[in-house]
Amino acid sequence: MTAGGAVLALNPGSRSLKAAVHDAAGRRVLDVHVPRPPDDVAGAVAELAGRVDDAGVELVAVAHRVVHGGPRHTAPERVDDGLVASLRELVPFAPLHLPGAIAAIAAARERWPALPHVACFDTAFHAVLPEAATRLPLPEEVARLGVRRYGFHGLNLEHVVDTVPDLGRAVVAHLGGGCSVTALDGGRPVATSMSFSPTGGVLSATRTGDLDPDAVLFLGEHGWSIPELRDLVNHRSGIAGLTGGVTDMQDVEARAAAGDDDCPLALEVFTRSVATTVAGYTALLGGLDTLVFTGGIGEHSAGVRSAVAGMLAHLGVALDPAAAGPGPISPAGAGVRVLVVTADEEIVMDRQVRRLLRG
Repeated sequence: MTAGGAVLALNPGSRSLKAAVHDAAGRRVLDVHVPRPPDDVAGAVAELAGRVDDAGVELVAVAHRVVHGGPRHTAPERVDDGLVASLRELVPFAPLHLPGAIAAIAAARERWPALPHVACFDTAFHAVLPEAATRLPLPEEVARLGVRRYGFHGLNLEHVVDTVPDLGRAVVAHLGGGCSVTALDGGRPVATSMSFSPTGGVLSATRTGDLDPDAVLFLGEHGWSIPELRDLVNHRSGIAGLTGGVTDMQDVEARAAAGDDDCPLALEVFTRSVATTVAGYTALLGGLDTLVFTGGIGEHSAGVRSAVAGMLAHLGVALDPAAAGPGPISPAGAGVRVLVVTADEEIVMDRQVRRLLRG
């Protein structure tokens, strides 16, 4: 592959297939969202391919976002049958994410068999975390099974590092459908909230976040099956669990303002979870120079940002009421630089593919 040509970045989600095409200069020439029925990933890829063809784009490579690389896959890798087999072995690490990613890879390889395909792992960014950050307090025989902290949202974290100069001692709050908080020192991760899976850490739209393991064991002893428990902690908890099923932050904030009984508590639990994680990471960093909000909630909810910042005022965090982002949202002279950065995993996938295939 030469430096020229367009790269297609595929970003499969649970309900849609998101994709972007960039040219050799890094310009985005196509953005596509295709609804993805759970049992028809191939159909979604076929529809996407049709839109790429209609746009007259000539592709030179395809990038695939893979949420979990497990213990072995710590850098972008060219897709071949061996890698796909390895991903199938990793499905127990991420049963809610990897099957869809594998299906998308298979459909894309069938549609574009002559092109190189590259897997870009969300966990790879965190491969340099110190052992004290990745080791869970479990016996060695459990650790040998690969049970450890992996960290997620790595592609967007790399985008933040690429985008924001002089991060210094930074904390990135990626707040969206899934939520994580990551401490960076000079652009390198030193701690992150999501753990063995994206379910851990800060609570999310439908995920519990950190939870006392005995609460899950208690439910198991009362007849809940593993599939029922997995559905509970991943699809019916977090903001949804606290609000009776509301997951959109705009709706939560609107209902709270209208006097809803549950939504104010959900907002308080959520923002406390984010703020206490940010504050805790300053102990590891020895202070805080930069706070970044990213992800759908982080980018668009001024209320969430304000509540989090208010709990961090003692650290020098302050917001400019007139600033909405993207970009700086802290007042001049503030002790901590606060920014909103628009999430962009696809541009990072594009760069990773070009670097790998250039050799």
